[in-house]
Amino acid sequence: MPYVRHAQKAEIPITEDQIFALDGVALARRKIAAVGTARGTAFLIHGTAQHSLNLAETMRGLAKHGWNVCAADLRGHGHSSGPRAPLGHMEIGAGWEKLVADLILSMKTAFEDVPWQDRLIVAPNIGSPLVLEVLKTWPDLASKIVMIAPPPNQPVIMKLARGISRARAQFNPEDSPDDLTMHQLYSFLGAHLTDRDHLIDVMSSDRAITDVLLADPLAWPTPTTGYFYEMFRGIDNAWKRDKAVQLAKGTAFLIMYGSDDPMTASGAFVVPMKKHFAKMGATQVDSLCVEGGRAGMVIDEKRLQISTLISDWCGKTHDSHETISADTSIDMADVSSDILRRLGHEDLDRIFTPEELVAFCYTHIEDDDRWVELLYRWTHAMAADTPLSVAQFDSVLRALMPHMERSYALNKKLMSSAALGAIFQNVIDRFQIGIAVVSANFEVSYANDSFFDAVVELGHPRPAPVDLNALTRIAQSYCDASFRAACRKGSGEQLLIVDSEAVGFHFRPAALRQTALERGGPAAVLILRPTGHDMDNSNRAELLQLAYGLTRKESLAAVGILDGLSPDAISTLLGVSIHTTRTHLKRIYEKVGVKGQTDLVARLLKGPLGLITRR
Repeated sequence: MPYVRHAQKAEIPITEDQIFALDGVALARRKIAAVGTARGTAFLIHGTAQHSLNLAETMRGLAKHGWNVCAADLRGHGHSSGPRAPLGHMEIGAGWEKLVADLILSMKTAFEDVPWQDRLIVAPNIGSPLVLEVLKTWPDLASKIVMIAPPPNQPVIMKLARGISRARAQFNPEDSPDDLTMHQLYSFLGAHLTDRDHLIDVMSSDRAITDVLLADPLAWPTPTTGYFYEMFRGIDNAWKRDKAVQLAKGTAFLIMYGSDDPMTASGAFVVPMKKHFAKMGATQVDSLCVEGGRAGMVIDEKRLQISTLISDWCGKTHDSHETISADTSIDMADVSSDILRRLGHEDLDRIFTPEELVAFCYTHIEDDDRWVELLYRWTHAMAADTPLSVAQFDSVLRALMPHMERSYALNKKLMSSAALGAIFQNVIDRFQIGIAVVSANFEVSYANDSFFDAVVELGHPRPAPVDLNALTRIAQSYCDASFRAACRKGSGEQLLIVDSEAVGFHFRPAALRQTALERGGPAAVLILRPTGHDMDNSNRAELLQLAYGLTRKESLAAVGILDGLSPDAISTLLGVSIHTTRTHLKRIYEKVGVKGQTDLVARLLKGPLGLITRR
């Protein structure tokens, strides 16, 4: 039975049910009724590795403009995924055809009893080539077809994508998530963006939009090798026109592209696509540049008002071809040259030796822009007057792929380590934790400023920053023979006691195991903390958030309990009701793993808060 999902603050409900493909795979289907008198039925297709609920705002927008709106999750996407259709995966050799069949089934259901002239298709990204495939067997599909940031009919791009996907299929299981291809694809697309911090930035410049996608486990999975293989195979095949098929007279196309859209090179590839649709028999072929739009414009409804732009276009008369000028587009050679020059490369026709190409791969470890350079050098070579052939390119990729895989894995490890290092450094600095890296004999090879501060508070003159020998003598003066002997056991975890007070902690992290084998090499970490001050409530609350995953309000309530406040007093402090405070406390107990206030205080004081605040 269908059910209704009400999104927050949404006045128009989305009705959901299922239809079943011929092989039994359940496909999630969604509908919205038009507001007022219906002007027709619109069918929206989701983009790559997304699902139709990501289009909810645009669907509601079209409904407000008088359209009955339908959408469906194709298999392997969103709520049409499961054991029989794994999320983000397509079976090599058949996956694309199954997506096309899913789309045909979904659209036949949506357009049942709807006249051709009242049908509208909205197809972003991968939806565009899927529609092109459907049109080969269903030329009277709809009178109005809107393609938003479609993958372009650029043979050079297809050679690059197909070559990489074929090589990946030889080295990576087809059902395994393919981080490398994901990184290469979105690095390639985002090369012209000056504000790119994350691969997903090619979708939108609005961080709120991309954050929602990243937080949705069904919206931005890493596709498998099989998914990429089939997607590139399908896009390539979709642009191969069946000359025997002509579209129904009166069919109108609109290509929407963004002013900052990497999929169409900000509109540079629109003209060849318009020519293709005209040859298919389209009566009208229009294009529209959306200022500020990127590849994910269809999910950027609140900012860009995509539904209004589409509805306004549908209200126009479509009875003649738009004039298509042959000199308004550029080819892939121009785009590649522009990107490479922007990266600072002028020797565009340089031929690299095999040894240089292998070295090229490993320079990616330190400079992520080298991925972009390599990809665009290949497209430049394939667009040259004497182009690199498909066979030559496949041969190069087969030889390089193991090195590309290895360098990418190293790059991921370094990036992960750097990110963790930045987080821990922020925590160390914020809470003024003194850190020193020491050898087995407590010879100091590194110390941060807070470690020097702690030494001063322990009653010693502050050594010069470069005088690690002086710092070593101070450290050794506190670490007597019994302490050193205890540190040699197990993981070396020992509290450092000075004048009956715990002032430090010694441990041997796994990262130093290899260097500890060297005579005098770094073997352990010694922590000291200044004793002359206490943390304020804000810093204590932040530490609890970090340590136990508490919310800001929960952490402040926990600090109140530590300070001996009653629940009523905490309610007054936080400006909330006693009921809300009790809810906070209940969640705190669950997250910290205790049964009440007494257990909570004991647990927190034995943990990081007690150690750092000396409580």
